Amino acid sequence: MTEIHPTAIIHDGAVLGTDCKIGPFCIVGPQVVLGDRVELVSHVVIDGKTSIGSDSIVYPFAVLGVMSQDLKWQEESAMTGLRIGKRCRIREYVTIHSGTPASDGTVIGDDCQIMVNAHVGHDCKIGNGVVMSNLVQVAGHVEIEDHAILSGGVMVLQFARIGRNAFIGGMSGVGNDVLPYAIYEGPRAKYRTINRVGLMRHGFTNEDMHAIYSVYSAVFKGTDGTVADRLARVRKEVKNNKYAMDAIDFIENRSKRGIGTSDNAE
Repeated sequence: MTEIHPTAIIHDGAVLGTDCKIGPFCIVGPQVVLGDRVELVSHVVIDGKTSIGSDSIVYPFAVLGVMSQDLKWQEESAMTGLRIGKRCRIREYVTIHSGTPASDGTVIGDDCQIMVNAHVGHDCKIGNGVVMSNLVQVAGHVEIEDHAILSGGVMVLQFARIGRNAFIGGMSGVGNDVLPYAIYEGPRAKYRTINRVGLMRHGFTNEDMHAIYSVYSAVFKGTDGTVADRLARVRKEVKNNKYAMDAIDFIENRSKRGIGTSDNAE
């Protein structure tokens, strides 16, 4: 049975699933759709064409689905919406903006944890199981693949892509794309090594990690021929490992801003 605090405002047209909890002073707009068992703790504002998947919880003073800060689109009719997946945890003062006609909307996957004061800009695509720590700032059109972790204070430039199972150290500025399965850190984030601890936690074998490491060693530590030449050679060695081949695909096909450089890479 859905519980709605008497001070909450639920606009006509909003759709609430079963067993939702809407706490004090929340505002839910007329185009909002909440899945089953969604909880808005208190003082939450949700507007625009926003949907939130079942079993998600939103903490006080979060603002979700409002018009983006993209100066090219400042009319409500230009909004393409926000979709948030299941079992997400959105902490205090988080802001996530609606998409623009440049995409099919802003998308947050399932099982994401977005912590205090984080911001996700318009038209971003965030995968499943992504963690954004306190004060992470993600500009518009960024794509973050599954199970990436962004530490406190990370800032990501628009149109960047962060690969799956990547880890970005605190206070890093991300201007280039971030390789999957890797650790990036530094004032201007650079590749350091593979994300061994994170990969082990997700069940990667030693063989998997060795294959991924071989790819990145060829890119950053190789000296013979071009990067394309070195990738062609290492591909023959790792062709039977799906993760290493995914890393090569990221470099050759998915990366648009380039993977940057590396200082003192392991």
